[in-house]
Amino acid sequence: MRASKEKRLGRILEILEREEKMRVRELADKLEITPETLRSDLADLVRMSVVEREHGYVRLVQAPQETPMAIRSGHHVQEKIAVAYAALSTVKDGQVIYVDAGSTVLLGLQALARRRDLLVATNSLPGALKLAQMNIRTLVVGGMAYNPGERTYGNFATSVVDHIQFDVVFLGTDGFQDARGFTTVHDNELGLKRHLIAQTEKVVVVCDRSKFHDKAPFMFCTFAEADLLVTNRLTEQERNEVDGVREILEV
Repeated sequence: MRASKEKRLGRILEILEREEKMRVRELADKLEITPETLRSDLADLVRMSVVEREHGYVRLVQAPQETPMAIRSGHHVQEKIAVAYAALSTVKDGQVIYVDAGSTVLLGLQALARRRDLLVATNSLPGALKLAQMNIRTLVVGGMAYNPGERTYGNFATSVVDHIQFDVVFLGTDGFQDARGFTTVHDNELGLKRHLIAQTEKVVVVCDRSKFHDKAPFMFCTFAEADLLVTNRLTEQERNEVDGVREILEV
């Protein structure tokens, strides 16, 4: 499992999702950690462009509105299908995996049909239905329903994740141009994604090549934290942009 610091970062984001802003001292008390530890954690989150500090307060950086799932699913379909199938084809019989609500990952669920004794957790509402229809043992990570992304998020979702040890988590990304890691457009995804990274043996990021040219404000995973990136064929320059990732699978 990942270090306990990852859980602290996830918990910080989870709290800030509910608060417009919060005093740093109050946040330290709520987390039951020292101010020094919190300052170190917040410095990491500031470097990720996830939170900002001002006059003793901390708050999440404001995000743009998320593109609805129906729109996202219609973009770069063939490229998405190729990488999604390649990613989910790496799953082995008997594994416990997590599939997030990214439009790319969901296009490859059929690749799991031949696997046996799987437990698949997800916060994707349409993804959970499709998995159940395939007779795959499916755990819906509950929480608040978010309509544009057709997914759940929040405290209930992260509390469920904290009780599961995953073999692999499959995460989508909204872009990472000029970034130091994989990013999302929406702050209410951050807490859950950070908890997932803390609870798994392997982090797989799945995206089509267009994400190399998209930007999003909130970094949920550094390149070094990703064990595998599954994407389309890349140029040498694009490979250099994600040089910190342990392994890249191009399809």
